[in-house]
Amino acid sequence: MKREGPEATRERLLHVATEEFAARGFYGASIAQIAGRLNLSKQALLYHFKRKEDLYAEVFKRISHRLLSAVQMGAKGAKTPEAQFEGIILGFYSAARENPLDTKVLMRELLDNQRSDAPAEEWHLKNFLDAIVAKLDEIDGKAAQPLAQKLAAIYTLVSSIEYFAASVAVIQRFYGDDEFERVEAAYLEELRGQIRRIIV
Repeated sequence: MKREGPEATRERLLHVATEEFAARGFYGASIAQIAGRLNLSKQALLYHFKRKEDLYAEVFKRISHRLLSAVQMGAKGAKTPEAQFEGIILGFYSAARENPLDTKVLMRELLDNQRSDAPAEEWHLKNFLDAIVAKLDEIDGKAAQPLAQKLAAIYTLVSSIEYFAASVAVIQRFYGDDEFERVEAAYLEELRGQIRRIIV
């Protein structure tokens, strides 16, 4: 049987770590649990990441890169800043639906406030928020708005998307798949309405 290389091991490790952080949060997840799920020793895991904080930072960095990629793809092809902003937000919605573990990790981080002692440079979500603010600033009259107003508007959209994406399985379980499809279509229409209110 062929042994996998260090890169493949690292990828599996990051996937399992994402699952554990999503389920238990930063403090609830342990290096021993993650290593055990991979049939690795704790020392083997620490070969790739020296501390749990480093592993968590890498998981979060990857989530941030996926979000930034959604921002870039969402803006691609749209001709006006308004259409680009809408594309970014809808791209973020697609990313949240396609990566449910990312959504859970983000919600744990934000709701549990588990890393309040982490240095500011480890909060990779800031790059994602800054990219959305920058796009909003390209719309006529928006650059003059206070940053607080723009962040509040963006957080209204982002938190709505995160909460809805995290609720998908519950809605499907209690209302069924057919009704969920109708709920999702109605939600997307509501989301577009919120976007329009922000960009006018």
